[in-house]
Amino acid sequence: MFCDQFKKYRRMTGMTQEEVARFLMVTPQAVSKWETGNGTPDISLLAPIADLFCVTTDELLGRTLTDPDSSLEEIYRATEEAYRERYGKCLRLLKKNPQNEKILLQLLSLSAEWLSREKDQLSADETAELISAARDYAQTLHKKGGCATRTRAHGLLADIYMAVGEFSRAREEIECLPSGRYTRSRMLGNLALNEKDPAQAREFYRESISDTLPWLFWDMERIAQSYSASMQEDFKTNRSKMDEIYGIEYAVIHAIGAEGTPLLRHHLCNASIRLAQKAVWSGDHAQAFTFLDEFMANARSLRSGMAESTVASSPVLPDSPRAVRALTKESVLFRLSWNAFNPLRSHPRFIKYREEAEAWEDTIPPSSAD
Repeated sequence: MFCDQFKKYRRMTGMTQEEVARFLMVTPQAVSKWETGNGTPDISLLAPIADLFCVTTDELLGRTLTDPDSSLEEIYRATEEAYRERYGKCLRLLKKNPQNEKILLQLLSLSAEWLSREKDQLSADETAELISAARDYAQTLHKKGGCATRTRAHGLLADIYMAVGEFSRAREEIECLPSGRYTRSRMLGNLALNEKDPAQAREFYRESISDTLPWLFWDMERIAQSYSASMQEDFKTNRSKMDEIYGIEYAVIHAIGAEGTPLLRHHLCNASIRLAQKAVWSGDHAQAFTFLDEFMANARSLRSGMAESTVASSPVLPDSPRAVRALTKESVLFRLSWNAFNPLRSHPRFIKYREEAEAWEDTIPPSSAD
């Protein structure tokens, strides 16, 4: 009851009835009546009282709300339960926590999974009801959620439409996703697969990779550089780890197509020159020249006009001065001057690499960025 909660929180704050009365601008007799249950405050005083005791009005009134996070975790883990039961639990939780973003997203996620896996077990009316509710949930999230929430909501609603074969509606939801985001390309790839157009799907998935993979490669290369900086501590171990990272980068780029965006070709330059270095260390000069040929071919294609093509091919990635500077004449010559290539310096092919690079004219001004 209110009287018990009021008395408990007043005592917890260490305030007297007179001090509470002065703060709320009421008489001490009124406060005394609230605690004995012989009277209740005006509803307009509930918020000030809650603020005074540093509690919520629900706590002041003795109401306990279900914790949506813990309840959602239980629903998420209850994979052995039928979708109908899990969906029903989410609906009951939503009634206690109206418009909670996490619950709404969970309902959308359950709907998409349910329709995708058990659509044939649902009646036409049940399917229509699920879709209608999902549309309402997504609209609510679009109005009140942030960018990430809206993206997730539209993506899940698109999944729902794809599950029931409403591809035109799925496309409309995908078009609501932020332009240039990998999510949009991936969703369009999913849609193309559902529409039995695998060639188009591959192109969308390539776009998705082109938008996201460069970020991963930047971090991978920084990890590799950290091992390079630690070689004085343990040369063999740290060099092996560095080579392994660049080998993975090289393999991944070739698996998705080296003819991708300029940024991916830039990373291929980084990986191929490092693997050429590794081949020299291991005494395999023929393999080293294979990697060096690839390095020069990509450097040759990227040494001019990279800034413009980077922005055009991947609008979500910033125009990176660092990437432009890495492909200047000076950068290529610097890499070819590494001590690891000393055993190759007198070879005619290596001499031609240097002569070609020295003859280049840099059309891109060096960046002043760090």
